[in-house]
Amino acid sequence: MRKKSIFFIFLLWTWLACWGLVLGQENKPPLTKQEILRLLKPAPGTRYGQGDLAGEIAQRGIAFPVDEETLVELRKAGARSFLIEAIQQAAQSAARPQSQPQPAAESPVPAAHPRLQRQPANEAANEAATPATTETAAGAPAPTEEELRLARNAALTRLPLLEQAREHAAEFVDELPNFIATQFVTRYVRTPEGKEWQVQDKLEVELTYRVKDGEKFKLVRYNDKPTQMSYEGLNGATSTGEFGSMLAALFSPQSQAEFKEVRRETFRGRQTAVFDFRVKKAFSSNQITDKTSGRTITAAYSGSVWIEVETGRTLRIEQSSEDIQRGFPITMAESAVEYDWVMIGGQRYLLPVYAEMIMGSDPGRYYSRNVIELRNYHMFETDVKILPDKGSQH
Repeated sequence: MRKKSIFFIFLLWTWLACWGLVLGQENKPPLTKQEILRLLKPAPGTRYGQGDLAGEIAQRGIAFPVDEETLVELRKAGARSFLIEAIQQAAQSAARPQSQPQPAAESPVPAAHPRLQRQPANEAANEAATPATTETAAGAPAPTEEELRLARNAALTRLPLLEQAREHAAEFVDELPNFIATQFVTRYVRTPEGKEWQVQDKLEVELTYRVKDGEKFKLVRYNDKPTQMSYEGLNGATSTGEFGSMLAALFSPQSQAEFKEVRRETFRGRQTAVFDFRVKKAFSSNQITDKTSGRTITAAYSGSVWIEVETGRTLRIEQSSEDIQRGFPITMAESAVEYDWVMIGGQRYLLPVYAEMIMGSDPGRYYSRNVIELRNYHMFETDVKILPDKGSQH
């Protein structure tokens, strides 16, 4: 994916250089409202992230007035708050009076300067195709991926910390590539007869994530031995929501979560702000399933979230279910997920690296605890085999 992106940027630079030499254009023009609306809804099979769009707006500016009606139209088209912020900043910059450069005295342009003569199209294209011509005619290089990323981050840092975390959570799944990871799960139980956690079993699970299909789980080893058992058919407590749904649900506008900052502390060597939160049952997507009875309920939940001050990224979430329906076999359910930077295909992604889940019945004093470590993240690649057409065989 990165190679394709680099190749696309090289083609863009070549196109700009060619037109700059042939027609004397200096820079790409500011973006129009119609262009932004079109980029917010890319054609099927293509993708243009709002972070990239915010970076391009910072580079090129905009060519339309920004009023409340325009902002409403952009929000309805799906523009997120950091993109709206970038548009407003560009509008403010455009409104400032620009000082006009004064022409230098007695500096006539030579009538036949070789660099100012119009070149034939084929010569200009050949020159533009060389590695040296990666700039526009005015000498300004086209924005790189790193520059777009920095511009996007600069727009985000102007938002309150919670809004930064919300924007990152909204893009969490969109930013992911297809990948495979390994989950090492240790399951514990605590019975009425014992006060300590006892190891029940150990699982090694292959987690496969595809952009179109989401996550799937395959049990590959049970108690350190290969197995043919399915993950879905396992007895005891299992979980599938720690990967991304917990983060997305907490910051979703539909959850209407109530946040309150309670302290600042260092977590994994990073300065974080800790917020307590609560999501009411009416807006909750937190579901608990009892395998024995097959019943599923929705419960309210509360907890704490650790947000890195420097980046606005979520590093840890702890949550506990509340207002569990009376008579439901499970009376307590708690979970926690920790995130860290992981390299996949040469790029960094903030992904879950540790999770813990505790469920149980207070009346029966029986509890289960799953401790999950996620390792070995790597790109998912499919092997395509072309088989000969049987009808063509003799």
